[in-house]
Order: sequence, then structure tokens, then C-alpha cells
Amino acid sequence: MTLSLIEYEEIFKANHKKLCNTAYRITQDQDSAMDIVQNVFLKLWNKRNDLNIKTSLEGYLYKSTANASFNFIEGKKQHLRFVNEIKATTWSSQNNIPENIRVKELEALIERTLLRLPPKCRAIFILNRYEGLRYKQIAEQLNISVNTVENQMVKALSSMRASLKPYLSKEFFIISISGGLTTLLHFLS
Repeated sequence: MTLSLIEYEEIFKANHKKLCNTAYRITQDQDSAMDIVQNVFLKLWNKRNDLNIKTSLEGYLYKSTANASFNFIEGKKQHLRFVNEIKATTWSSQNNIPENIRVKELEALIERTLLRLPPKCRAIFILNRYEGLRYKQIAEQLNISVNTVENQMVKALSSMRASLKPYLSKEFFIISISGGLTTLLHFLS
């Protein structure tokens, strides 16, 4: 693959923001996500004459970003900090909590639940639910079978449902939806 500077700039402009969002969803660290994507593009430029991409360029960029994000998480052992934080956090189920506080708790719980998922399972969930990719697209980008994607999504959704169980009351659904938190339905469907 040979890229001109103009082609490279077009690829960068078309993919940078999406890749940063993907890296952020995996790492939960905005600065590191941007660094990861910058490094992915730097490697693309440096190896532009030697690359032999067998999938789409977009798939290659997503896979490179996801792998670099996993390496970041493993290298920093960030997941241990979140596990300890989750153990220390207690969730109130009192009905007299103001609605906006309960919604913020739910948003934080969704993020923490995502971080508890194994890195590959989290990436599959993020690519499907946040990035809108279909199972087949995810399988191609991560070089895994569609069956593996399906199994990992079942695992992720089961974990989400278990963590979000206190928020599944009819009253809270009405509050959440009227407050603009329709993403809860997105995670549970």
C-alpha cells in the first residue's frame, strides 16, 4: 500500500474522531485515547510502503486502535483500580433520591460495568452498541468468528442486566426516559 500525503490526510480526517471515540470507550482516558490514535496514524504513515492490508483500511485502523487500547489497559493494570473502586462504592436504592442524581448514578454504573468486562468483550460491546457495527463487521475487524462476537455480546448484555437490575423498575424507566437517558434501553435490548 502506497499513500500520498493528500490520501493520508483524507484518511486521517475521515477516521480520527471515530477512532478516538473507540479508544476512549475502551481506555476511559481521553488523553491516552488521543495518544493511541496518534500512534496508530504514525505507524500507518511510517509503514505506508510496507503494509499489506487484507481487510478494509477502516477495519485495519479499528483493529489497530482496539489492540493498542487493550495494550494500554493491560500495561497500566487500570482494571484493578476500577474493581477496587466498584467494591468500595455502594448504590442507594432509596426512593427519595432526586431524579437527576439517580440518573447520574446509572450513567456511572453503566461505565463501571463496561470497565469490568474483559477487554475483548468490552471492545465487541462498544463496537456494536456505541459504534453501531453489525456482528459480521466486528468479526471481520477483530479477525474473530461471528459466533465469538455473539457469545461475547451475550456475556456483556448479561453483565449489564445484572448490574442495572436495581434500575429496571417501571418508575425508573419513566424517569430515565423523560430525563433523556434512553441509552438504558439500548443496553438492555
